[in-house]
Order: sequence, then structure tokens, then C-alpha cells
Amino acid sequence: MGEEHVVISSLIVECLPSDAGRVADALAALEGVEVHGCEDGQVVITIERETLAESHDLANSFTQMDGVTNVNLVYANFEDDEELQGMFDNVVK
Repeated sequence: MGEEHVVISSLIVECLPSDAGRVADALAALEGVEVHGCEDGQVVITIERETLAESHDLANSFTQMDGVTNVNLVYANFEDDEELQGMFDNVVK
């Protein structure tokens, strides 16, 4: 079995306070998404995906969710993304 690579991103998903509980529940139901807190219309989450592109695509899909007004990236760790590392390796040489 190959080595597993994980890209971890932290985001704040903004919505109206009245929608926050419903949005948090919808996000928590998605594979690879973990909800860490929900207060004043802000839902704090992490995403785990194999590549940065997959993480980005998932985060972009949140803007289509009913009640979501904004999505803010807080942190992204992509050192395990082999495709991106290959790009950096070519630049550094």
C-alpha cells in the first residue's frame, strides 16, 4: 500500500447567525470536513484532502450552500501534495 498524503486546510465559513447551525450540520456531513466551532454566524472547519486542488474545489463548493455568505481560508498545509512538491523541486534545483 502506498504512503497516504493529506493536505489540511482550516477555514471560516460565514453565514447569517440564524443559519449557522444548519450550515454547520451540512458541512459536518461532508466527507473530509470537521466542524470545530460555530458562533455568531462563523463556522470554523478543517478540510482533509489528498491534494490542494481537491481541497480548493471542496471549499469553493461551500459558496453554493444555502445560507453561506463567504468562505475564508485561514491556513493550508500542502507539503504532502506530491504534485506541488514536484513543481517546487524543479524551481529550487
